[in-house]
Amino acid sequence: MSEASIPLARRRSAEPTIFKALGFAFTVFIVAYILVPILVTLVMSFNDASMIRFPITSWSLKWYRDFLGSPQWTEALFNSVVIALGTTMISTTAGVMAAWAFERYDVPFRNAWYLLIMLPLFMPGVVLGLGVAISVGNIQIGGYGVYGTRGLVMLAHALWAMPLVFMLMEATFRTIDYRVVEASYDLGGKPVQTFFEIVIPMVSTGIISSALFAFVISLNEFVMALFLTDRDSQTLPVLMWLSLRSAGTPRLAVASVILAITVFACLSVIVLWYIRQLRKVSR
Repeated sequence: MSEASIPLARRRSAEPTIFKALGFAFTVFIVAYILVPILVTLVMSFNDASMIRFPITSWSLKWYRDFLGSPQWTEALFNSVVIALGTTMISTTAGVMAAWAFERYDVPFRNAWYLLIMLPLFMPGVVLGLGVAISVGNIQIGGYGVYGTRGLVMLAHALWAMPLVFMLMEATFRTIDYRVVEASYDLGGKPVQTFFEIVIPMVSTGIISSALFAFVISLNEFVMALFLTDRDSQTLPVLMWLSLRSAGTPRLAVASVILAITVFACLSVIVLWYIRQLRKVSR
């Protein structure tokens, strides 16, 4: 009897116990390695002391009140959210359309274009941030300079987020049944109408996932924002870094918890949307 004919459950049960134990141990290690720093930061955010010290001796919501009552920190959080939303819109629109063009049409020099689109994803943030600052930082629109504006940071963050959206959506477009698209054309559907009424609902899970990933990337990005923001457009990660250089108060832990909660919320939306789509398919 060949190995392929043996049921998967029997092959798993036949594996040595040591491999199962090692696999479980490495799984526990990875989960702990991810969760321990987050949990320590969460605990530290309730510290009543004026400096970051662990373990903490007294508990308090003092630094949460301090964060929410500080115009500088709340403005930085607002800037981060606005920039992340703008980055999401830019990168999702561009990435979805580029992925559709690559999957649907015969693009000349396909490999070269693919390499150019993916290139920013592998470039250091300091290179991209400095390059954007030098190349477009001196441009003025209506008498106002673009340097230090949220729009400039959105465009810079999109250099990282758009290739990720493109990569995810190209893989998603490969999974759809193009016979449905052709049927829409045969029934008189126009290309734009077919794209928005037929294609978009079929790849909604991929769009939601890639958009949320783009949001998270922009929200947490620090290096490019450090080069491109001023005091008025400062993002939360930039302010955290500047604050850490002067005083390491538990306010930093509060800001970290807020960013972590936002990331978990985005991941939860992705999971819930995926479960919702699976239930639709199973009906």
